[in-house]
Amino acid sequence: MFEAALILWLLSPVLGNTLRYIILGLLLVLLVAYIVGYYTPSRMVVRLEITIKTLRNTLKHAKANCPMDLAKLAEMGCQLTQVEVLVPGIRGQLLDIGSLETWKEYFQGLQGIFKTIAECNKEVKDIQTSVLRIMEAEHERQLHMHMEEERGILDALMGHVEYVGLVRRRRPRKVDALPK
Repeated sequence: MFEAALILWLLSPVLGNTLRYIILGLLLVLLVAYIVGYYTPSRMVVRLEITIKTLRNTLKHAKANCPMDLAKLAEMGCQLTQVEVLVPGIRGQLLDIGSLETWKEYFQGLQGIFKTIAECNKEVKDIQTSVLRIMEAEHERQLHMHMEEERGILDALMGHVEYVGLVRRRRPRKVDALPK
């Protein structure tokens, strides 16, 4: 409700009511066209490919920096490759859908494509989450290791300070004045 009032306020300098509503109608049509264009299957496949490419780079980075979990990361790489293999199949389905005879077949084909894309996106997101968790666990492990090293250094320094303090206490004090 607030958004509609804001839009009407922004359009208030437009003189006639009919012109104002024509502009609102055009904006609505443009918004619907953008949303429909954003969710076309071909654009969804392109976004899926970009996500897979980004995840492949993240996986390479994780393999280089997380040697403790290399087996898990290799398994995730296999899963990602399985998803990657599905993308050309989706593109083939998109090409085949144009030659369908009836609208019913066309919409069933589109429904199958959307379902496959959604499954691929879910699988990619799951793999991405797992890879990022492994990377965060490795980062946390390295931080704990650095913290233990610094504690060891601090303990060694404190032990040295205590040792020096004990040595100083054992030394006899100098006498202020020597007897004459």
